[in-house]
Amino acid sequence: MADCGFGIIHWCNFDWQSFSTLFTGIAAVVGAVIVGLKQTGISSKQTDILDRQVELEEAKLRADLFERRLETYEATADFVIHISSMPESDPKAEARIQRFNSKMRESQFLFSDQNVYQTLLGFWDKGNAARLDRALSFAEHEEGRKHDPERTKRIMEYPTWSFQTADTLAELFRHDLSILRETKKE
Repeated sequence: MADCGFGIIHWCNFDWQSFSTLFTGIAAVVGAVIVGLKQTGISSKQTDILDRQVELEEAKLRADLFERRLETYEATADFVIHISSMPESDPKAEARIQRFNSKMRESQFLFSDQNVYQTLLGFWDKGNAARLDRALSFAEHEEGRKHDPERTKRIMEYPTWSFQTADTLAELFRHDLSILRETKKE
């Protein structure tokens, strides 16, 4: 009898049932490999999608933070200009004051530079001093008393202070409101 063996398979005794069993096993392994490769591809795509979603969420958070910081800047600009206006000529004075007060308190948590909050606190004090000076001056006028010359001088200086402060206000907020990424100097 001829040697029909080649390794562990004896080809002379190889029948259709053996062939189908071997072929089914090989087909199952190949199928499993193909399914595994496709699953790996799907997992990779899912990871890419998740990474993009994380990037989008981070961008949304940055945009929301920027919007809140910009609102603080705008409320501050309104308040600084409000300091120079006369209360009778500003029907929205109370709303401006309340908005600035709210944004000033919020600024402690929005800005990386704590100097922003401290500066806004100084603006708040300046605004309160201006309101007090105007109220006392108005009371002196109503009662027919002589005006305090120091108070009158301060009242006259508030518009100059307001406009000078408004001109430089952007510098206070520039670091946290800049939408351009910082470039590294080499």
